[in-house]
Amino acid sequence: MLTRIRIGRHERGLLHTNEDFERVLEPGVHWIWGFDARVTTVSLRDELEVTLEGLSAYLADEGFRQHVIVADLADDERALVWVDGRVHGLLGPGKTAFWKGLHEVRLEVFAAKELRFSHPYLDRILAVDAAGLLHAVEVPANHRGLLYVDNVLREELSPGRYAFWRGVSRLEVRVLDLRETALEVNGQEILTADKVSLRINLSASYQVSDPRRAAERTSNLASALYRELQLALRSAVGLRQLDDLLADKDSIARDVRASVAKRAEDLGVRWGALGVRDIILPGDMKALLNSVIEAEKRAKANLIARREETAATRSLLNTAKLIESSPTLLRLKELESAERIAASIDTIRVTGNGLDGLIDQLLPRT
Repeated sequence: MLTRIRIGRHERGLLHTNEDFERVLEPGVHWIWGFDARVTTVSLRDELEVTLEGLSAYLADEGFRQHVIVADLADDERALVWVDGRVHGLLGPGKTAFWKGLHEVRLEVFAAKELRFSHPYLDRILAVDAAGLLHAVEVPANHRGLLYVDNVLREELSPGRYAFWRGVSRLEVRVLDLRETALEVNGQEILTADKVSLRINLSASYQVSDPRRAAERTSNLASALYRELQLALRSAVGLRQLDDLLADKDSIARDVRASVAKRAEDLGVRWGALGVRDIILPGDMKALLNSVIEAEKRAKANLIARREETAATRSLLNTAKLIESSPTLLRLKELESAERIAASIDTIRVTGNGLDGLIDQLLPRT
């Protein structure tokens, strides 16, 4: 039986006889002889990657290989596929074939054993990595990344975007913030040396100075620093009496800073600001202290008043001594007193002995 087959411009035909692949039919008209012949048509518009079952059998045919581009990747190799000058995707180990003819296909092969993948078009490549062959890591500004390969520190990563091949080694990236970080130790119920219960709030800030120590010495840096501050604060307050605490609150911060300095260095951080924000007294103790303060202020006010009275009395005594020794000054004081009295009287009539008599009447002499 003779069969006419037409293959379009952007098509390829696969001729099978008795289910065995014979050859590729290129565009044009073909006459096929035989009852057991079968032709499968592939559209290059719809299919770029060869998806035939049993691809290895087809690739064994030299004529078939002339129509495809083959990527045969070892276990430690990966390939970047470019189609018409654009990033198309990534390939893992194994055999993959792409049809020639309609598109320009180019393969860029990489050694995955190098682990870190660098490329000028990294962002585009990550966007089309549908197979998840790459592990992307973002290290923000003011951060530092630590790359561990098989639990061994391999490299410190500066801010930027990185990609690493998956499935090669055990990979872990720890990202640490290098900016100053606030740490609050709030609501600490502590007994002073004189058995007064206080609630104290402490504020502190720290900054990572050694990323490797900060990552390896503790699994939770903030929690470790909080615990150190908490213990140091309890020790500093427990050794002081209430009056000493209230008189010099900054001494607590100094003692706490000294206590935690060595531990902070071991953890790869340095302290910034550190101080006691609040000292909260119980209600009854607060009322008692308020009454003590009120009594102290009242005593100071009374002392000042007594000092003023003593000064006024001393001034009057000195004035009296001057008047006693100076008749002229006495006369002036009499006139000043008469003036003040006259200022409160509407009408004054002077008779008899004149002004002197009036003054004698207003200010009789003993």
